Amino acid sequence: LMMMLMLRSLSRSWVGRRRCGAMMVRCMSSSSSSSSSSVSASRRSSRADEGSGAVPVIDLAAFFDGTPGGKQKVAYEVGRACEEIGFMTIVNHNVPQSTIDDMDRVTRKFFDMPDEAKREVEMTEEYPYGYNGFQEENLGAGYGEEMLPDLKECMAIGPYNPKAGMGPILWPSQPPEFKEVWLNYYKTMEQLASNMLRLFALALDQDEEFFEDKIDEHRSALRALNYPETKEGEFHPDQLRAGAHTDYGSLTILLQDEVGGLQVLNKENKWQSVPYIPNSYVINIGDLMARWTNDKWVSTLHRVKPKRPRRQSIAFFHNINGDHLVHTIDSCITPDNPSKYEPIKAWDHLMQKHLESTSAANTAKKE
Repeated sequence: LMMMLMLRSLSRSWVGRRRCGAMMVRCMSSSSSSSSSSVSASRRSSRADEGSGAVPVIDLAAFFDGTPGGKQKVAYEVGRACEEIGFMTIVNHNVPQSTIDDMDRVTRKFFDMPDEAKREVEMTEEYPYGYNGFQEENLGAGYGEEMLPDLKECMAIGPYNPKAGMGPILWPSQPPEFKEVWLNYYKTMEQLASNMLRLFALALDQDEEFFEDKIDEHRSALRALNYPETKEGEFHPDQLRAGAHTDYGSLTILLQDEVGGLQVLNKENKWQSVPYIPNSYVINIGDLMARWTNDKWVSTLHRVKPKRPRRQSIAFFHNINGDHLVHTIDSCITPDNPSKYEPIKAWDHLMQKHLESTSAANTAKKE
């Protein structure tokens, strides 16, 4: 399909005022009937089931030391996390603290600007990135959740590499340092994603560079989310900061602040809180990686529960080359567990998930 047609097709996924392009910038909200019932049931029981400690903390220092034994040790921990819950918190990730601080500072300055200034570059039918305003998105819509918009606003950019085929980035003029800081952070996350995929390859008994030729024209998105301070009784008691969803792509790298609120639905169908750890990142795999591994690894539902203080998070949604044909990885196939999936191009998978979400969201809206 021509790129313009693909971008225009995204507009059909909107629920409420502004949904076009959301699939591209967040790569979220895969939907199925079983997921819908699971989320609804778990939401009703979430107050009693909240807990913490399910997401492992993994130190990457041994990987960066470069010894085969150190790399294998970390890869084993990563693989186990991907199998058991699909989430992990990483420390000693080699991202400079100054890069993190600059990104946090400039992003907060952006969200502190007047609404009109933030809308200088908006998400539209033609441009699937840019600014998306407060309560203009509902991540839970594709799962039959109540039609309550998320208590957040967002800003996003796409790939800077023209070979990715997504067109040039449209940059806001304010704050003045926005472009420099965001582009530097994007490139830093690009490298961290590459390192994580090297660990994924080792964990899957592949050559360490297995994914390298599949990500040189990746279509990843960098998205910042601001959750403004709220007052008691100001919004519906069931309204979430981000509704329950999974991510579509290969992996997500999340920087969260000390406010926290991120929760993961574990195998016992209970919401587990992901605690804030200074100078760490939260990593989770997406639906494409789960498919690639024949569901050996799990793409897990997650949400952001309501809290009163302001919260900011910054997510890098990694998507591989759009034209890469994804076959089930051979180490994930056994005589007792043959491949469940036909080969599919990564972009077609993304569009397929988008259409499933659209159908579920439209059904939920009618009901």
